[in-house]
Amino acid sequence: MNMKIRISIILFTFAYLTASAQKQWTLQECISYAKENSITIKMQHISQQNQEIMLNTAKNRRLPDLSASTNQRFSFGREASLIDNSYQNQNSSSTAFSISTSVPLFTGFQIPNNIAAAKLDLQAAVADFEKAKEDIELAVISAYLQILYSKELLEIAKSQQTLSVQQMERIEEMYKLGKASEAQVYEVKSQAANDELAIVQAKNDLQLALLTLSQLLELRSPEGFDVETPNNDVDFILPSNPEETYANALTTQASVRAEEYRLASSEKTVKSAKGAYFPQLSFGAGYSNSYYKINGSDNSSFSRQLKNNESKYIGFSLNIPIFNRFETRNNIRAAKLNVKNQELKFENTKKNLYKEIQQAYYNATGAKEKYKSSEIALESAEKAYEFAKEKFENGRSTTYEYNDARNNLMKSSANLSQAKYDYIFRKKILDFYNGLREE
Repeated sequence: MNMKIRISIILFTFAYLTASAQKQWTLQECISYAKENSITIKMQHISQQNQEIMLNTAKNRRLPDLSASTNQRFSFGREASLIDNSYQNQNSSSTAFSISTSVPLFTGFQIPNNIAAAKLDLQAAVADFEKAKEDIELAVISAYLQILYSKELLEIAKSQQTLSVQQMERIEEMYKLGKASEAQVYEVKSQAANDELAIVQAKNDLQLALLTLSQLLELRSPEGFDVETPNNDVDFILPSNPEETYANALTTQASVRAEEYRLASSEKTVKSAKGAYFPQLSFGAGYSNSYYKINGSDNSSFSRQLKNNESKYIGFSLNIPIFNRFETRNNIRAAKLNVKNQELKFENTKKNLYKEIQQAYYNATGAKEKYKSSEIALESAEKAYEFAKEKFENGRSTTYEYNDARNNLMKSSANLSQAKYDYIFRKKILDFYNGLREE
């Protein structure tokens, strides 16, 4: 391979790695990646898989069981003879084996109720899995918007620093012409230094915001990680009232479904506990055989003994509960208490959901008004800055007055950015409760 080809490959590889490192993630890409790699979600998925196994175990209780056994025995001294059952001193050995099966025919409806409860528990586990994904989605949205907000603050700080540099150049020219004092020059330089410090702080805040999101995505490092800045058009359409959102949330929120499934499962558990009062009927069958040998006696051959000693049986077993030390009664009581406890959990989940929706609704409404007020404040600050700039350039105002107007402009710009992303996040929370997800 000649040198030109090697250089071309190296340059191509470097360009590819650079492009990969500079890839900007969209919000949906971040959400999808976090759902695939979140440890919390993976743990919840394992819980769901474990519940699937428990359901399978409950279903398999309808199947017949099958067991086999064998034993080898050596006897010495006085015992009953295996030939004529008389007692005598002898040494003997015996080999026995058996196989048996049983099938539950009626268990007081315990098996079907246990299966129904296990199915509901599985549905609850699936809902918990969905809830974990919903939680990570909200966390990613919040972290993503924080990055966008930090980016805007950085741009604002940079623009202010640019203005400071321009002002510093202008004041130095005025100082050379004798139209400005040395104190004014140092005031402007001090402001420029503060603006540089603000840029450093904004960069640090942005890096921390990127770190937070990269950790949610389970990335090894935030190095080379960045997000795409979407067109965040502000939509001021909100639900008419919290009740409208709450009605939608009752049918879409995984946390509500999970508690509802657990309540239904606990009711099935009560029926299963009551099944212990019923008789239990089962069918059984088995086969056994043995071979024995007495030292000093004429023993039949192994094949003949297997033919003569075999035993087979089939039969039904009916177990009628009469008194089990109040165990069944107490199990039923405990199951009923669990139902009442689950009813309270279900009701508490719905009440907490309604409180969260109320807070989200009024937070979104307040953020909407704050955003509109911030827009008006920014317009006023821009006009005030233009007037202050014109007066300062014409020597009709002090450096302090100019800086005050400029700082008010920067503060108003930052307040507008904060109000915008706060409103967008509050709006997305309401969309989340209404069952609207990121596409």
